[in-house]
Amino acid sequence: MFIHSDDGHHFLGYRKSSFGKVQMVYDFEGMHRKVYDLETQDVPVALLNSAIKKAIQSRHILPTLLSTLSAQNISLIETA
Repeated sequence: MFIHSDDGHHFLGYRKSSFGKVQMVYDFEGMHRKVYDLETQDVPVALLNSAIKKAIQSRHILPTLLSTLSAQNISLIETA
């Protein structure tokens, strides 16, 4: 799943890497990209979708995403 902010400046989504890891991807205006590997195994898709929707609607998208996932005991490691 992926989503753009209403103003079109922010992109947030998740994907599977070539190594089979789930990754969260955040991009601001195509210039500032952050990629995080989910270290927690078997995270329900519904939980990821909910976190993305909550974050993209907030003023501080990336901190909201990280805190929402952290509150669910989901660990992330920045890769890029």
